[in-house]
Amino acid sequence: MSAAPILVTGATGRLGQIVVKRLIALDQPVRIFTRRPETARSLFGPAARIAVGEFADGASLAAAIRDAGRLLLLSPIGETLAADQIAVANAAAAAGLHRVVKISGSDWTIEPPGSSISGDAHAAVERHLRSLPVEHVSLRPNAWMQVSLANTIRQVLAGNPVAAANPDAGVGYIDARDIADVAVHELLADGIAGETLNLTGPDVVTPRQIAGLLSIALKRPVDVAERPPAGASPHGDFEQRAVAQFATLIAAGRAATTTDVVASLLGRAPRGVETFISEHLAAEAALAR
Repeated sequence: MSAAPILVTGATGRLGQIVVKRLIALDQPVRIFTRRPETARSLFGPAARIAVGEFADGASLAAAIRDAGRLLLLSPIGETLAADQIAVANAAAAAGLHRVVKISGSDWTIEPPGSSISGDAHAAVERHLRSLPVEHVSLRPNAWMQVSLANTIRQVLAGNPVAAANPDAGVGYIDARDIADVAVHELLADGIAGETLNLTGPDVVTPRQIAGLLSIALKRPVDVAERPPAGASPHGDFEQRAVAQFATLIAAGRAATTTDVVASLLGRAPRGVETFISEHLAAEAALAR
């Protein structure tokens, strides 16, 4: 067990919670940098130490990172994503931190540049990390099952069809639990596996195929509806515009990719869409009882 604590930003979010709980289960010392200490305490109890602060507050960042050994760099999609993460990276470098593991954007939002405001923000952070004297790796997860696929399942359970701008555009969905497992691996390994790692699930699955899997699981027909992606309103906030761009890129087939990164690092196959659907439907049924 490392004596130096692992600092985690974004710990109260969907992915951050999984990472922190994995680290705690491995008896790793964890320190959480958060502006929501009550939420963090309710999630993790006394198992994780809490450093209260804001990304824009250099003093609180310096205090949080002092004597930490490694950093999980994670923050929500937003206008200040690049500035916030660069501030944390600079504090890490100034403190002589050993390693930064960044949760980045999907590879297809970053390359080529200019197609996604979110991808461009993550790319700016990745470039900045390369300029610092800190060992680092940027994880680029493909579309998360717990976000877009979970919403599709909820819509179908409510009696709606599987709606997609392009029903035949595949996605190499990845389970957030696999992202977390790779992040923990890279935090604890003797050395990082590479500067950027493109994380996907085992298969490319189309909305039409998802409708077929749901039809089998629910034992009823599930329709597919082709709907053009909603345009990004210039008056929407950063996240709304970013999500609209994601939909356009997915419809163009940009997320239709798989890699063997998860399997090569963890020694097991990543979780697949069929398993996720089965688990999600079982959880929904349990809640309805």
